[in-house]
Amino acid sequence: MRLMRLRVLLAAAALAAAALGATTGGVSAYGHAEHPLAQIEFSANCNNPSFFLCAPAPNGFGLGGVWFWIEIDEGGTGDIAGAGCGHDRAGSGGAGPIRGEITWVSSSPTPLGLSFATDPNHLYYNVLLGDGGPPLSFPQTQGHYSFKPAPGVTVQIQIAP
Repeated sequence: MRLMRLRVLLAAAALAAAALGATTGGVSAYGHAEHPLAQIEFSANCNNPSFFLCAPAPNGFGLGGVWFWIEIDEGGTGDIAGAGCGHDRAGSGGAGPIRGEITWVSSSPTPLGLSFATDPNHLYYNVLLGDGGPPLSFPQTQGHYSFKPAPGVTVQIQIAP
C-alpha cells in the first residue's frame, strides 16, 4: 500500500513539473495580428455621495463603479471590454457591459483628456471611446497607479506589456 501511494505521489509530482515546464514560456492575453503595444486595466469605484465625481450625471459619474481592460494596438486602434455598475443611496441600480473598439493618440508632456495618474516619463495614451466625450488619458509607462481623492473613491490603473 505504501509503495502504491509513493508511485501516485511521484506520478503527480512528475505531472506537476511537466505542467510548470510547459507554461514557463511567454504567453499573451491577446493576439499578435493587430500588433498590441500595451494592456490597460482600469478600476474606478465612487461610493461617497458627498464627493463631486460621485454626483449623479451629468455633474458627476454617479455612485458605483466601472472596470475595464483596453488593448492598445499599433496604428491608433484598440479594443475595450469591461462592465459598469451604478446604484443610488437606496441600493437600487444596475450593471451593463462595456465592449467595443477604441482609437487612441499619444501625447507628451501632458495628457489630452481626463487623467487619474501622472506618467513619470510624461507619455500618455489618450483613448477615445467613441461616445463624443473627452479622451481618457493613461500613462504609457508600465506599472501600477493608484488615486484615492476621498474616502470611498478609488481609481486603480495597471499598464502592462
